[in-house]
Amino acid sequence: MNRQRMAACMVVAALAAAPAVAVAQAPEGWTVPRLADGRPDLQGVWASDSATPLQRPEELGDREFLTDEEVATLAEHASEYSAVGGDAVFGETPFRRALAALAAEPADEAQAANRPRRRSTGSYNQFWMSGRWFENRTSLIVDPPNGRMPPRTPEAEERAARQRAERTSPLPERPTLADEIVRIDPNIRCLGGGVLLSGRGYNSTYQIFQTPTQVAILKEMYHETRFIPIGGAAPSRLGPPSAVGSSRAHWEGDTLVVETTNLSRGASGSTRDVQVTERFTRVGPELLQYEYTLDDPATWTAPWTARIFMRPSPGTGVVYEFACHEGNYAIEHALRNARFLEAQQGQ
Repeated sequence: MNRQRMAACMVVAALAAAPAVAVAQAPEGWTVPRLADGRPDLQGVWASDSATPLQRPEELGDREFLTDEEVATLAEHASEYSAVGGDAVFGETPFRRALAALAAEPADEAQAANRPRRRSTGSYNQFWMSGRWFENRTSLIVDPPNGRMPPRTPEAEERAARQRAERTSPLPERPTLADEIVRIDPNIRCLGGGVLLSGRGYNSTYQIFQTPTQVAILKEMYHETRFIPIGGAAPSRLGPPSAVGSSRAHWEGDTLVVETTNLSRGASGSTRDVQVTERFTRVGPELLQYEYTLDDPATWTAPWTARIFMRPSPGTGVVYEFACHEGNYAIEHALRNARFLEAQQGQ
C-alpha cells in the first residue's frame, strides 16, 4: 500500500465507516436532542450524499460490507476521477466506476499513472456537484437481505416492456415526448422530484422544520415543501393525486413515521397505488437515519426497504432557491421543434 492510499484508508476508516457503526451504538454520553414537548429534535439542513448504490452490485454477491481498505481505495479512485473535471457524475455512478476501477486496478503505480482520463463533452459541469461519502455498506437496500429489489410482478414486467417498445419503435410510429405536454418528463417540466429523499450529489439537501403537530420538509431540488400533519387519521386517497401524495405522521418511540399514499407518479417505478412509509431517527450528534419502504403488489413481489444516513449539510445551513427556468424553456423548444419537424415531413 502506498503512502497516499494509507492516508486515505486512515481517513475513510475513521469517517466513512461511521454510519455502519452508528446504528448499533451511539457515541458515549450522547443523548437524543429534544424539543419542549419531549419529542426528538429532527430539525436542521441534512444532506444525503452517500456514494453507496441503491442495489448491491451483482459482482459483490452476498457481501453486505466492504473492508476499510476497500472503502479507502474506492474513495481514492472516485476522488481521482472527479478531480479531472469535465462532465458531472450523477447518482451512484461514482461508486460503480470506482468499483470497476478497483476490479481492474493496474499492478503497479507506473501503470496506474497511465490510466485513461475522461473527456468533457460540454455537459453539466462536475464543479457543481457535491462530494460523496463512502461507507462500508454495499447497498442502501437493507430488506431483502440480499440488498436488491424483490422480483417484479408479471404486470410490472409488461409495463416495462411497453415502455421499452415505445422508446425503441421506429419513427414515425414511436410516440415522442413532444407529442403532447403530458408526455414530457415531469422533471423537465419542473414539477417536482417526488416524495423520496434519495437524491445525492446534486441539490441533495433537505431542511426539516418541526412542531408538535406538523413537520415540514423543504427539498432543495425544485424547492418544494411537504407539509405533513402529525397524528390524526391515516392518509387519504381521496382527492386528486399529486407528486408528493397525501401524508400523515406519527411517533413510534423516538422515530417519526410518515405514511404516504395517492401519488400521481408512483416511486422507483411503482404504480400510483404504492404505499410509502418513511422513518426518521436521530442516531448520533450529526447523523440522521432515514428509511423508506415501498409496498406495491402490482410492481414487486414483496415490499422493500432502503436506509440512508444523512449528515448536516456543510456551509451556511441555508437551502438556497432552486430556480428551474431551464426546464420551462425546454418545454417550449421541444414542442416547437417537434411541430417544425412534422411540417417538414408533411404530417
